[in-house]
Amino acid sequence: MSTSTRKALVALLLLGSAPPALAMDDGAIFWRFDGLVERRFHDLTPTVEWKAKGWIGDDYNKLRLESSGVIADNGQIDGEGGTKGVDSRFYYSRLISDFWDAKLGIQATVFGHGLSRTGFVAGFEGLAPFGFHVDAVAGVNQTGIATLKLDIDYDILLSQKLIATPFVEAMVASGDDRAIDLGSGLSRFEIGARLRYEFAKEFAPFIGVSFEQFTGPTASYVAAGNEPTSKLRAIAGIKIWF
Repeated sequence: MSTSTRKALVALLLLGSAPPALAMDDGAIFWRFDGLVERRFHDLTPTVEWKAKGWIGDDYNKLRLESSGVIADNGQIDGEGGTKGVDSRFYYSRLISDFWDAKLGIQATVFGHGLSRTGFVAGFEGLAPFGFHVDAVAGVNQTGIATLKLDIDYDILLSQKLIATPFVEAMVASGDDRAIDLGSGLSRFEIGARLRYEFAKEFAPFIGVSFEQFTGPTASYVAAGNEPTSKLRAIAGIKIWF
């Protein structure tokens, strides 16, 4: 047997005996947290809104926790026409294609003292073409009313640290829930933009503006409570992630 043949056989044996640990570990566990707190200024009582999302899991399966809410300066929960309140969600999500997760879970929302709604939620979250982040969630609560909530935002890099993020929020309901001022059809939509400056990778203050509009029966319920059916607001806050 020639020397070159012996070397080739040795190389093949070494390659075949290489430990599996050299391969990519698809079962590795990761986690991430994203948080946003902002002050919203308008002609009535200013409010504070927060949005927090955290997940743990691998590339395919994740457990997700989400919390959001709106509190006015007088300490009262702002239900935003039955579309917000103080909301908590728990999801199981599964990767179904590149950049897209399907998720299924439970939701509990508090709109005031002794006034809450619980139910099941399911939806999709991911990156659409051209980099739009989309979060679409349908749900049904104990009253039997189904809702569909859509959140879309898009990051525009003005520089390495300065980023503009236009956003759109909308919610549709299948019926009226007068107790929380929620009406059927398109209940509410909001458009706006935030401009943040990333002092560090995980920390970015921002300013912005938003326009919110209640529509249909929801607008009538909100007006009956002596609240405006549309709001133009300045916003300022902090975004963190790690």
